[in-house]
Amino acid sequence: GGSGAESMMYDVTLTVNKLDLEEETLNGKEEFNFDSGTTDTYFTNGLSDEFRRVWREVTKREYTNDEVELSDAELRKLPTVFLQMIPHEGGVGDEFVADDPRAVPGLAGKVDVGLPNDVLFAIPPTHYMQEGAKLGVYASRIYLDRDDDMGSVLGSNAMMGYDILFDMDAARIGFAESDCDYLKVIKAAETDTAEEAAGADEPSVGAAASAEGSDARSKDDSNG
Repeated sequence: GGSGAESMMYDVTLTVNKLDLEEETLNGKEEFNFDSGTTDTYFTNGLSDEFRRVWREVTKREYTNDEVELSDAELRKLPTVFLQMIPHEGGVGDEFVADDPRAVPGLAGKVDVGLPNDVLFAIPPTHYMQEGAKLGVYASRIYLDRDDDMGSVLGSNAMMGYDILFDMDAARIGFAESDCDYLKVIKAAETDTAEEAAGADEPSVGAAASAEGSDARSKDDSNG
């Protein structure tokens, strides 16, 4: 588990190592596909060499999908993979107005001041490294061998830590960092339902109490 917030590391020591590739190569011919039915994440062959080069430079290790032994500290020191995405219609009409765009979680102001309304999608190592049957042994589930003609696929391991809205009518997709505590959501929904049911049992009393409470709050506000 873990949330996207864990991976963003909003501090001045954040070091970003960008892949030195053209946007067309990064996206591939079919661009990116989001598929919650696919367990792992697949990037196209076109970015494989550059990804491996940057990985080697940062970690002093060769990138592999084979199992490797890692301590918890070593695991968390592995790179977080960031995808910088162009927002809907280039962000026109959706700009988030802020004095300092670097302070807005989920946007690219900290890594790309020129395009502060781009969206950052983070995949931390605790999400893409899968622990095997043996304790302390992990394998990366980001693969770099997808055919360029097929496009990259972000699977469910990339989506961990986010609430994701697939808006089919508007052909848009939205992300929000989440602690993925769905039990809390269910409990909140059950509480709301119970309160609504209690109000329905005594509609006249409930309405009177609501009106009186509203008046009282108004008076308190006016008196400072």
